[in-house]
Amino acid sequence: MAFISGTRVLDLTDERGLMTGRILADLGADVVHVEAPNGSPARSAQPTAAGREASFLWEAYAANKRSVALDLAVPGDAARMRALIEAADILIESSGPVAMRREGLDWSDVRQINPRLIYVSMTGFGRTGPKAGYAESDLILWAAGGPLEPHRDGSRPPVRPSIPQAHRLAAADAAAGALLALIARRTTGRGQLVDVAVQAALGSATLATVLAAAVGDVPRAIGAGQELTHRVDRSGSGSGTPAASKKWECVDGMIEFHVGIGPAAGAFTGNFFQWMLAEGEPVQKYTELDWRTVDKLIESGEFPDAEIDRVRATVRDFLATKTKDQVLRAAVQYKLLCVPIFTTADLAATEQLEARHTFVPVGDGERTLRLVGMPAAVNVDAFTLTRRAPKIGEHTDSAIRDWSTAPSGAQEEAVLA
Repeated sequence: MAFISGTRVLDLTDERGLMTGRILADLGADVVHVEAPNGSPARSAQPTAAGREASFLWEAYAANKRSVALDLAVPGDAARMRALIEAADILIESSGPVAMRREGLDWSDVRQINPRLIYVSMTGFGRTGPKAGYAESDLILWAAGGPLEPHRDGSRPPVRPSIPQAHRLAAADAAAGALLALIARRTTGRGQLVDVAVQAALGSATLATVLAAAVGDVPRAIGAGQELTHRVDRSGSGSGTPAASKKWECVDGMIEFHVGIGPAAGAFTGNFFQWMLAEGEPVQKYTELDWRTVDKLIESGEFPDAEIDRVRATVRDFLATKTKDQVLRAAVQYKLLCVPIFTTADLAATEQLEARHTFVPVGDGERTLRLVGMPAAVNVDAFTLTRRAPKIGEHTDSAIRDWSTAPSGAQEEAVLA
Protein backbone atom coordinates (compact mmCIF):
# COMPACT_ATOMS: atom_id res chain seq x y z
CA MET A 1 0.00 0.00 0.00
CA ALA A 2 1.22 3.48 -0.83
CA PHE A 3 2.23 5.87 1.95
CA ILE A 4 -0.94 8.01 2.02
CA SER A 5 -3.33 5.77 0.15
CA GLY A 6 -6.91 7.02 0.43
CA THR A 7 -5.99 10.59 1.33
CA ARG A 8 -8.07 13.02 -0.72
CA VAL A 9 -6.38 16.08 -2.16
CA LEU A 10 -8.26 18.92 -3.83
CA ASP A 11 -5.82 20.55 -6.23
CA LEU A 12 -6.79 24.14 -7.10
CA THR A 13 -3.32 25.18 -8.28
CA ASP A 14 -2.16 26.70 -11.53
CA GLU A 15 1.21 25.95 -13.13
CA ARG A 16 3.04 27.36 -10.09
CA GLY A 17 1.78 24.79 -7.61
CA LEU A 18 1.00 21.88 -9.92
CA MET A 19 3.97 19.80 -8.76
CA THR A 20 2.76 19.62 -5.15
CA GLY A 21 -0.26 17.57 -6.14
CA ARG A 22 1.89 15.31 -8.29
CA ILE A 23 4.13 14.52 -5.31
CA LEU A 24 1.15 13.68 -3.12
CA ALA A 25 -0.43 11.62 -5.90
CA ASP A 26 2.76 9.60 -6.30
CA LEU A 27 2.64 8.91 -2.56
CA GLY A 28 -0.79 7.36 -3.03
CA ALA A 29 -3.24 10.23 -2.53
CA ASP A 30 -6.34 10.58 -4.69
CA VAL A 31 -5.64 13.99 -6.19
CA VAL A 32 -8.51 15.74 -7.97
CA HIS A 33 -7.50 18.77 -10.01
CA VAL A 34 -10.42 21.18 -10.34
CA GLU A 35 -10.28 23.37 -13.43
CA ALA A 36 -12.57 25.63 -15.42
CA PRO A 37 -14.51 24.10 -18.32
CA ASN A 38 -12.00 25.64 -20.74
CA GLY A 39 -9.10 24.07 -18.86
CA SER A 40 -6.41 24.98 -16.35
CA PRO A 41 -3.90 27.67 -17.39
CA ALA A 42 -1.23 25.08 -16.61
CA ARG A 43 -2.25 23.23 -19.77
CA SER A 44 -0.76 25.98 -21.91
CA ALA A 45 2.19 26.90 -19.68
CA GLN A 46 5.60 26.72 -21.29
CA PRO A 47 7.26 24.60 -22.53
CA THR A 48 4.89 23.58 -25.29
CA ALA A 49 5.23 21.99 -28.71
CA ALA A 50 3.18 22.25 -31.88
CA GLY A 51 0.67 19.49 -32.32
CA ARG A 52 0.48 18.57 -28.64
CA GLU A 53 -2.81 18.90 -26.80
CA ALA A 54 -1.19 20.09 -23.58
CA SER A 55 2.15 21.48 -22.44
CA PHE A 56 5.03 19.34 -21.28
CA LEU A 57 4.60 20.86 -17.83
CA TRP A 58 1.01 19.64 -17.65
CA GLU A 59 1.94 16.17 -18.92
CA ALA A 60 4.61 15.87 -16.23
CA TYR A 61 3.00 17.43 -13.17
CA ALA A 62 -0.66 16.56 -13.73
CA ALA A 63 0.10 12.87 -14.16
CA ASN A 64 -1.52 10.59 -11.58
CA LYS A 65 -4.36 13.07 -11.02
CA ARG A 66 -8.02 13.17 -11.94
CA SER A 67 -9.69 16.20 -13.53
CA VAL A 68 -13.00 17.74 -12.53
CA ALA A 69 -14.29 20.65 -14.62
CA LEU A 70 -16.49 23.15 -12.76
CA ASP A 71 -17.86 26.61 -13.47
CA LEU A 72 -18.22 28.15 -10.03
CA ALA A 73 -20.58 30.82 -11.41
CA VAL A 74 -23.12 28.05 -11.97
CA PRO A 75 -25.00 27.23 -8.73
CA GLY A 76 -24.90 23.49 -9.36
CA ASP A 77 -21.15 23.48 -9.86
CA ALA A 78 -20.63 25.68 -6.80
CA ALA A 79 -22.52 23.08 -4.79
CA ARG A 80 -20.31 20.36 -6.25
CA MET A 81 -17.22 22.29 -5.19
CA ARG A 82 -18.58 22.58 -1.66
CA ALA A 83 -19.14 18.82 -1.58
CA LEU A 84 -15.54 18.23 -2.67
CA ILE A 85 -14.28 20.56 0.07
CA GLU A 86 -16.36 18.72 2.65
CA ALA A 87 -14.82 15.40 1.60
CA ALA A 88 -11.21 16.54 1.14
CA ASP A 89 -8.31 16.01 3.51
CA ILE A 90 -5.99 18.51 1.84
CA LEU A 91 -6.58 21.53 -0.40
CA ILE A 92 -3.71 23.06 -2.40
CA GLU A 93 -3.76 26.51 -3.98
CA SER A 94 -1.15 28.76 -5.58
CA SER A 95 -3.21 31.81 -6.58
CA GLY A 96 -2.93 33.61 -3.24
CA PRO A 97 -5.49 34.79 -0.69
CA VAL A 98 -6.87 37.71 -2.73
CA ALA A 99 -7.80 35.56 -5.73
CA MET A 100 -9.08 32.72 -3.56
CA ARG A 101 -11.18 35.11 -1.48
CA ARG A 102 -12.93 36.32 -4.63
CA GLU A 103 -14.07 32.75 -5.25
CA GLY A 104 -15.03 32.16 -1.62
CA LEU A 105 -12.26 29.57 -1.37
CA ASP A 106 -9.74 31.17 0.97
CA TRP A 107 -8.71 29.50 4.22
CA SER A 108 -11.14 31.56 6.27
CA ASP A 109 -13.97 30.39 3.99
CA VAL A 110 -13.29 26.68 3.64
CA ARG A 111 -12.40 26.04 7.29
CA GLN A 112 -16.03 26.82 8.06
CA ILE A 113 -17.07 24.07 5.66
CA ASN A 114 -14.50 21.47 6.77
CA PRO A 115 -12.64 22.11 10.05
CA ARG A 116 -10.46 19.04 9.42
CA LEU A 117 -9.19 20.38 6.11
CA ILE A 118 -5.47 21.01 5.66
CA TYR A 119 -5.14 24.13 3.51
CA VAL A 120 -1.81 24.48 1.67
CA SER A 121 -1.23 27.98 0.30
CA MET A 122 1.83 28.71 -1.86
CA THR A 123 2.70 32.37 -2.52
CA GLY A 124 5.85 34.21 -3.49
CA PHE A 125 6.54 35.88 -0.14
CA GLY A 126 3.99 34.29 2.17
CA ARG A 127 0.52 35.37 3.23
CA THR A 128 1.72 37.83 5.89
CA GLY A 129 4.41 40.48 6.22
CA PRO A 130 5.20 43.67 4.29
CA LYS A 131 5.83 41.80 1.01
CA ALA A 132 2.69 39.69 1.07
CA GLY A 133 1.00 40.26 -2.25
CA TYR A 134 4.16 41.37 -4.07
CA ALA A 135 4.62 40.24 -7.67
CA GLU A 136 6.16 36.79 -7.80
CA SER A 137 7.64 36.05 -11.19
CA ASP A 138 10.27 33.34 -11.29
CA LEU A 139 13.11 35.82 -11.77
CA ILE A 140 11.88 38.08 -8.95
CA LEU A 141 11.86 35.13 -6.58
CA TRP A 142 15.31 33.90 -7.59
CA ALA A 143 16.67 37.39 -6.93
CA ALA A 144 14.79 37.85 -3.65
CA GLY A 145 15.55 34.34 -2.40
CA GLY A 146 19.32 34.49 -2.81
CA PRO A 147 20.21 31.87 -5.46
CA LEU A 148 21.19 34.43 -8.11
CA GLU A 149 24.14 35.71 -6.07
CA PRO A 150 26.31 32.57 -6.44
CA HIS A 151 25.54 32.61 -10.18
CA ARG A 152 27.62 35.72 -10.81
CA ASP A 153 30.98 35.78 -12.56
CA GLY A 154 32.86 38.60 -10.92
CA SER A 155 31.26 41.93 -11.75
CA ARG A 156 29.04 40.52 -14.50
CA PRO A 157 25.28 40.13 -13.91
CA PRO A 158 24.03 36.81 -12.51
CA VAL A 159 22.98 34.08 -14.91
CA ARG A 160 19.24 33.46 -14.67
CA PRO A 161 17.89 29.89 -14.42
CA SER A 162 17.10 28.25 -17.73
CA ILE A 163 13.40 27.56 -17.08
CA PRO A 164 11.08 28.62 -14.23
CA GLN A 165 12.08 26.55 -11.21
CA ALA A 166 11.40 28.61 -8.08
CA HIS A 167 7.90 27.26 -7.54
CA ARG A 168 9.12 23.70 -8.19
CA LEU A 169 11.38 23.90 -5.16
CA ALA A 170 8.61 25.39 -3.06
CA ALA A 171 6.25 22.65 -4.25
CA ALA A 172 8.34 20.07 -2.44
CA ASP A 173 8.18 22.16 0.75
CA ALA A 174 4.42 22.44 0.32
CA ALA A 175 4.04 18.68 -0.01
CA ALA A 176 6.19 18.14 3.08
CA GLY A 177 4.11 20.67 5.01
CA ALA A 178 0.91 18.90 3.99
CA LEU A 179 2.27 15.56 5.22
CA LEU A 180 3.33 17.05 8.56
CA ALA A 181 -0.11 18.59 8.98
CA LEU A 182 -1.69 15.19 8.29
CA ILE A 183 0.38 13.68 11.08
CA ALA A 184 -0.57 16.51 13.44
CA ARG A 185 -4.25 16.02 12.63
CA ARG A 186 -4.11 12.48 13.97
CA THR A 187 -3.53 14.02 17.39
CA THR A 188 -5.56 17.21 17.21
CA GLY A 189 -8.38 16.16 14.90
CA ARG A 190 -8.17 19.60 13.30
CA GLY A 191 -6.91 20.93 10.02
CA GLN A 192 -4.56 23.88 9.69
CA LEU A 193 -3.14 26.42 7.28
CA VAL A 194 0.22 25.54 5.70
CA ASP A 195 1.63 28.88 4.53
CA VAL A 196 4.50 28.30 2.05
CA ALA A 197 6.65 31.24 0.91
CA VAL A 198 8.63 30.51 -2.24
CA GLN A 199 11.27 33.06 -1.22
CA ALA A 200 12.04 31.10 1.94
CA ALA A 201 12.11 27.77 0.09
CA LEU A 202 14.85 29.01 -2.23
CA GLY A 203 17.44 29.12 0.53
CA SER A 204 18.18 25.49 -0.28
CA ALA A 205 19.30 26.52 -3.77
CA THR A 206 22.04 28.94 -2.67
CA LEU A 207 24.79 26.31 -2.26
CA ALA A 208 24.69 27.13 1.48
CA THR A 209 25.83 30.71 0.85
CA VAL A 210 22.59 31.80 2.51
CA LEU A 211 24.40 30.90 5.74
CA ALA A 212 27.70 32.59 4.87
CA ALA A 213 27.10 36.03 6.37
CA ALA A 214 25.91 34.52 9.65
CA VAL A 215 29.27 32.80 10.15
CA GLY A 216 31.38 35.72 8.95
CA ASP A 217 32.28 34.24 5.56
CA VAL A 218 32.38 36.73 2.70
CA PRO A 219 33.55 36.35 -0.92
CA ARG A 220 37.21 37.21 -1.24
CA ALA A 221 39.48 38.05 -4.15
CA ILE A 222 42.37 35.69 -4.86
CA GLY A 223 45.56 37.72 -5.18
CA ALA A 224 48.27 39.56 -3.28
CA GLY A 225 46.34 42.63 -2.20
CA GLN A 226 44.94 43.14 -5.69
CA GLU A 227 41.35 43.83 -6.66
CA LEU A 228 40.90 40.83 -8.93
CA THR A 229 37.14 41.03 -9.26
CA HIS A 230 37.24 38.43 -12.03
CA ARG A 231 38.58 35.92 -9.50
CA VAL A 232 36.06 36.48 -6.73
CA ASP A 233 34.89 33.11 -5.41
CA ARG A 234 31.09 33.10 -5.09
CA SER A 235 30.60 29.38 -5.42
CA GLY A 236 31.41 28.17 -1.94
CA SER A 237 33.94 25.75 -3.46
CA GLY A 238 37.04 27.60 -2.34
CA SER A 239 38.44 27.37 -5.85
CA GLY A 240 38.52 31.09 -6.50
CA THR A 241 37.27 30.62 -10.05
CA PRO A 242 34.17 32.15 -11.61
CA ALA A 243 31.26 29.83 -12.28
CA ALA A 244 31.69 29.90 -16.06
CA SER A 245 35.35 28.97 -15.64
CA LYS A 246 34.36 25.64 -14.10
CA LYS A 247 32.82 24.50 -17.39
CA TRP A 248 35.16 22.94 -19.92
CA GLU A 249 34.56 21.73 -23.46
CA CYS A 250 35.27 18.11 -24.28
CA VAL A 251 34.90 16.05 -27.45
CA ASP A 252 31.17 15.45 -27.07
CA GLY A 253 29.92 18.06 -24.65
CA MET A 254 30.88 19.88 -21.48
CA ILE A 255 32.67 18.98 -18.26
CA GLU A 256 32.23 20.46 -14.78
CA PHE A 257 35.64 20.66 -13.08
CA HIS A 258 36.90 22.93 -10.32
CA VAL A 259 40.62 23.64 -10.27
CA GLY A 260 40.30 23.66 -6.50
CA ILE A 261 42.91 24.87 -4.07
CA GLY A 262 43.18 24.87 -0.30
CA PRO A 263 42.65 22.18 2.36
CA ALA A 264 39.20 21.11 1.18
CA ALA A 265 39.63 20.78 -2.58
CA GLY A 266 43.33 20.98 -3.36
CA ALA A 267 44.02 17.24 -3.13
CA PHE A 268 41.51 16.55 -5.91
CA THR A 269 43.32 18.96 -8.22
CA GLY A 270 46.53 17.08 -7.49
CA ASN A 271 44.74 13.87 -8.47
CA PHE A 272 43.68 15.48 -11.74
CA PHE A 273 47.27 16.24 -12.70
CA GLN A 274 48.26 12.69 -11.75
CA TRP A 275 45.73 11.53 -14.34
CA MET A 276 47.22 13.88 -16.90
CA LEU A 277 50.71 12.59 -16.13
CA ALA A 278 49.54 8.99 -16.55
CA GLU A 279 48.17 10.01 -19.96
CA GLY A 280 51.62 11.20 -21.00
CA GLU A 281 51.10 14.93 -20.49
CA PRO A 282 54.19 16.97 -19.39
CA VAL A 283 52.72 18.21 -16.11
CA GLN A 284 55.25 16.90 -13.60
CA LYS A 285 55.76 20.34 -12.06
CA TYR A 286 52.06 20.46 -11.23
CA THR A 287 52.04 16.96 -9.75
CA GLU A 288 54.85 18.03 -7.41
CA LEU A 289 52.77 20.90 -6.02
CA ASP A 290 50.70 20.48 -2.87
CA TRP A 291 47.50 22.05 -4.14
CA ARG A 292 46.16 22.16 -0.60
CA THR A 293 48.57 25.04 0.09
CA VAL A 294 48.59 26.79 -3.29
CA ASP A 295 46.20 29.45 -1.95
CA LYS A 296 48.98 30.65 0.34
CA LEU A 297 51.41 30.77 -2.60
CA ILE A 298 48.90 32.87 -4.53
CA GLU A 299 48.45 35.30 -1.64
CA SER A 300 52.22 35.69 -1.24
CA GLY A 301 52.76 36.24 -4.96
CA GLU A 302 54.84 33.07 -5.43
CA PHE A 303 52.16 31.66 -7.72
CA PRO A 304 51.35 34.60 -10.01
CA ASP A 305 48.24 35.13 -12.08
CA ALA A 306 50.17 34.23 -15.22
CA GLU A 307 50.82 30.76 -13.80
CA ILE A 308 47.14 30.36 -12.92
CA ASP A 309 46.31 31.15 -16.53
CA ARG A 310 48.84 28.55 -17.72
CA VAL A 311 47.27 25.95 -15.43
CA ARG A 312 43.86 26.65 -16.85
CA ALA A 313 45.13 26.49 -20.43
CA THR A 314 46.74 23.12 -19.70
CA VAL A 315 43.51 21.75 -18.26
CA ARG A 316 41.47 23.18 -21.14
CA ASP A 317 43.64 21.64 -23.85
CA PHE A 318 43.68 18.25 -22.13
CA LEU A 319 39.94 17.99 -21.54
CA ALA A 320 39.27 19.03 -25.13
CA THR A 321 40.71 15.65 -26.20
CA LYS A 322 38.48 13.54 -23.91
CA THR A 323 34.92 12.28 -24.18
CA LYS A 324 32.41 12.56 -21.36
CA ASP A 325 32.64 8.83 -20.76
CA GLN A 326 36.44 8.96 -20.50
CA VAL A 327 36.23 11.78 -17.98
CA LEU A 328 33.63 9.96 -15.89
CA ARG A 329 35.73 6.79 -15.76
CA ALA A 330 38.84 8.77 -14.82
CA ALA A 331 36.92 10.63 -12.12
CA VAL A 332 36.10 7.31 -10.46
CA GLN A 333 39.60 5.88 -10.90
CA TYR A 334 41.56 8.94 -9.77
CA LYS A 335 39.00 10.39 -7.33
CA LEU A 336 38.41 13.65 -9.17
CA LEU A 337 35.98 16.50 -8.49
CA CYS A 338 35.03 16.25 -12.12
CA VAL A 339 31.87 15.12 -13.89
CA PRO A 340 30.29 15.33 -17.34
CA ILE A 341 27.41 17.78 -17.72
CA PHE A 342 24.58 15.51 -18.80
CA THR A 343 22.02 16.55 -21.35
CA THR A 344 18.41 15.43 -21.03
CA ALA A 345 19.15 12.75 -23.62
CA ASP A 346 22.10 11.54 -21.53
CA LEU A 347 19.90 11.27 -18.46
CA ALA A 348 17.20 9.37 -20.31
CA ALA A 349 19.77 6.83 -21.47
CA THR A 350 21.87 6.44 -18.32
CA GLU A 351 22.21 2.88 -17.04
CA GLN A 352 22.02 4.01 -13.41
CA LEU A 353 18.61 5.63 -13.73
CA GLU A 354 17.37 2.73 -15.84
CA ALA A 355 18.45 0.23 -13.19
CA ARG A 356 16.57 2.19 -10.53
CA HIS A 357 13.40 2.42 -12.66
CA THR A 358 13.51 6.21 -12.52
CA PHE A 359 11.49 6.58 -15.70
CA VAL A 360 8.08 4.93 -15.86
CA PRO A 361 6.03 4.40 -19.04
CA VAL A 362 2.52 5.82 -18.69
CA GLY A 363 -0.06 5.58 -21.43
CA ASP A 364 -3.73 5.41 -22.31
CA GLY A 365 -3.75 3.21 -25.39
CA GLU A 366 -3.25 6.17 -27.72
CA ARG A 367 0.32 7.01 -26.75
CA THR A 368 2.86 6.30 -24.06
CA LEU A 369 5.10 8.79 -22.26
CA ARG A 370 8.18 8.16 -20.14
CA LEU A 371 7.79 10.18 -16.95
CA VAL A 372 9.94 10.47 -13.87
CA GLY A 373 8.45 8.01 -11.43
CA MET A 374 9.85 6.61 -8.19
CA PRO A 375 12.01 9.21 -6.36
CA ALA A 376 13.39 6.72 -3.82
CA ALA A 377 13.78 2.97 -3.65
CA VAL A 378 11.89 1.49 -0.68
CA ASN A 379 10.88 -2.02 0.28
CA VAL A 380 7.15 -1.47 0.01
CA ASP A 381 4.87 -0.50 -2.85
CA ALA A 382 5.00 3.10 -1.67
CA PHE A 383 5.02 5.03 -4.92
CA THR A 384 2.53 4.75 -7.74
CA LEU A 385 2.49 6.25 -11.21
CA THR A 386 -0.28 4.69 -13.23
CA ARG A 387 -2.28 7.52 -14.77
CA ARG A 388 -1.35 9.96 -17.53
CA ALA A 389 -2.29 13.63 -17.16
CA PRO A 390 -6.08 13.92 -17.47
CA LYS A 391 -8.12 15.54 -20.19
CA ILE A 392 -10.38 18.46 -19.22
CA GLY A 393 -13.15 17.19 -16.95
CA GLU A 394 -12.31 13.58 -17.70
CA HIS A 395 -13.31 12.41 -14.22
CA THR A 396 -15.94 14.97 -13.23
CA ASP A 397 -18.73 12.50 -12.57
CA SER A 398 -16.66 9.60 -11.26
CA ALA A 399 -14.52 11.65 -8.87
CA ILE A 400 -17.48 13.48 -7.36
CA ARG A 401 -19.33 10.18 -7.00
CA ASP A 402 -16.34 8.48 -5.36
CA TRP A 403 -15.79 11.30 -2.90
CA SER A 404 -19.45 11.44 -1.92
CA THR A 405 -20.02 7.73 -1.27
CA ALA A 406 -17.32 6.83 1.25
CA PRO A 407 -15.04 8.53 3.81
CA SER A 408 -11.47 9.18 2.78
CA GLY A 409 -8.69 6.89 3.93
CA ALA A 410 -7.38 9.59 6.23
CA GLN A 411 -10.83 10.08 7.77
CA GLU A 412 -11.25 6.34 8.29
CA GLU A 413 -7.89 6.25 10.02
CA ALA A 414 -8.95 9.02 12.37
CA VAL A 415 -12.14 7.15 13.26
CA LEU A 416 -10.26 3.91 13.93
CA ALA A 417 -7.67 5.74 16.03
